[in-house]
Amino acid sequence: MNDPFEQFDLPVAFEVDRDALEERFRRLQAELHPDRFVRQGDQARRMAAAMAADVNEAHDILANDYRRALHILERAGFEFDPERDTSRDMGFIEAQIEWRERLEDAERASDAAALDALADELNGARAEAREKVATALADPEKPADDARDRVLELRFFDRLLEELQRTRQSLAS
Repeated sequence: MNDPFEQFDLPVAFEVDRDALEERFRRLQAELHPDRFVRQGDQARRMAAAMAADVNEAHDILANDYRRALHILERAGFEFDPERDTSRDMGFIEAQIEWRERLEDAERASDAAALDALADELNGARAEAREKVATALADPEKPADDARDRVLELRFFDRLLEELQRTRQSLAS
């Protein structure tokens, strides 16, 4: 895959111009749509489909805060396993345990109000974590020393909020 920022002709930065991203995505999708290559044969259509898939993946990276931050860290040479590594901030680890316990308690009690309160709290904490990531990646060529931990924290919030949403859905059904 080509570099997503280069594919979309965007500067390498955590904060992206969403309007420009979406406009370029629509343009690239239209240019690479396999139907445009019908007269050029199967090979041209397959190549266009592969390039369109690459554009879709690049868009998915740039449109997602966590994936975009992870890509910036990888570009800067940070090496870590985002699926196995965790934050080294003990205060944050303790808060993670508390939030997970609250989610489990609310699920066991089928307490929608507790889930709503936790969702509000987590969304606020995620917004703060996102700002910390933006600060840590202010210079994408030389991220701050704590950038890795900040990105892992953002991933935690995204995952826990997804889990909370699944819990809400299961309680509603």
